[in-house]
Amino acid sequence: MLLAKPAFCWWETGHQVVARIAAAHLTPTARTRVARILNVPDNPDAIANALAAASTWADETKKDTNTGSWHYIDLAIQDKKSDMLERCKDNNCVTARIRLFALQLSSHTPSGPSSELDALRYLVHFVGDIHQPLHAISDADLGGNCEHVDPPVDTAKNLHALWDGVIVNAVNPSDRELAADLDRNLASFSPSARAELSAGNQDDWAWESHVLAIQDIYERLSIPTEPVIFPASCQDAPLAVSNLTLQIKSSYIDEMKPVVREQLTKAGMRLARMLNESL
Repeated sequence: MLLAKPAFCWWETGHQVVARIAAAHLTPTARTRVARILNVPDNPDAIANALAAASTWADETKKDTNTGSWHYIDLAIQDKKSDMLERCKDNNCVTARIRLFALQLSSHTPSGPSSELDALRYLVHFVGDIHQPLHAISDADLGGNCEHVDPPVDTAKNLHALWDGVIVNAVNPSDRELAADLDRNLASFSPSARAELSAGNQDDWAWESHVLAIQDIYERLSIPTEPVIFPASCQDAPLAVSNLTLQIKSSYIDEMKPVVREQLTKAGMRLARMLNESL
C-alpha cells in the first residue's frame, strides 16, 4: 500500500488490449518492421500476440531498470496544461518518454542504452499508461495509491488498483475478446471519426486523462482537493488522503466501464498511429 506505484499499470489485460488494437491497425510497412523487431512472422496473428506479450515488459523490468517514474506524470489538480513541462523534470515522465522512444524508432538507430526492441516495448506500454487517468494526476496521493478501498473490490485495496485492473477486468478479463469487441465497434466508425479518435500528441492525451480523472474519479467519489505537494510515499501524504477510506459501489464500476472501453480504444488507435508514423 505504501509503494509509489503498483506492480502493474492497467495490469496485463489493459496493456494487451491496447497492443492488440494497435496491431490490427498497422500499415503494411509498420507491420513488417514490427515483425522484424519482435522476431516473429509477418502475419496479423503473430504480430498481435507478440505485441501483446511485449506490452507488459516495461512493468516487469522497471524495478531493475529504475524507470518507475517513466510510467506517469504527476499533474496536480490545480495545474494547467502549461504546467506539464515543469512536472516532467529531466524527461522522467511518461509524456517525455513517449516522445523520445517514438523519435528513436523513427530514426532507425539505437539511442543510448535502449535497443530498438526496448524502444518499441516502452512505447507500446507508455501509450497505454497515459490513458489510465490516474497516471496523469496527483492529489498528494501518488495517483490514487494512498486512498484505501474498504471493503476491497476484487483484488483492489486502493483507488489506483481499482482503475488499473478491476474495472478493465469487469468489462472483460480476456484481452483477446475485449480487443476484438472494441475493434468490432471501431468498424462502425467512419474514416474521419477514426482519424479524430487517434488525433493529438502525448501531451494532449495526458491532459485528456487528467481532466477525466478530476471529473470521473476525484469529483465523483468526493475526494477532497489537497495542497500541491508530491509525497515520496503514502506515509508522507496528508492525513486527509492517507486516512481516507472509499466504499466503491458496484454502480460506480458499471458507470465507468464505458469510460474504460473508450480509453482503451483511444490508446490502441493512437498507438497504431504513432507506430505507423514512426516505422
